[in-house]
Amino acid sequence: MTQRILWFVPLFMLSCSKPANDEVQGAKMLREARALYADGHYDAARDSILSLRQHFPMALEARRQAILLLDSIELAAAEGDTLKQEFYRRKISFDIERFER
Repeated sequence: MTQRILWFVPLFMLSCSKPANDEVQGAKMLREARALYADGHYDAARDSILSLRQHFPMALEARRQAILLLDSIELAAAEGDTLKQEFYRRKISFDIERFER
């Protein structure tokens, strides 16, 4: 019985995490993704953003910025494919316009 209680205490504490903490952790993951992107590690940067979305769903500002970073990653990864590059350029413009409202 004591072991069950010891399991529930950390789980309860994790479930009560504050959205502000999510935003801090999300911002940290976003910085890591930006550094990976700057170093040309597009797949790792993309994975970091997807992990941010999964683990910190309430980090709204970090997720908003991650959308733009992901667009930039896709644009850089599409080098040599004119059609994909044009698509991602337009998507970036659309996302920037949408977030400025």
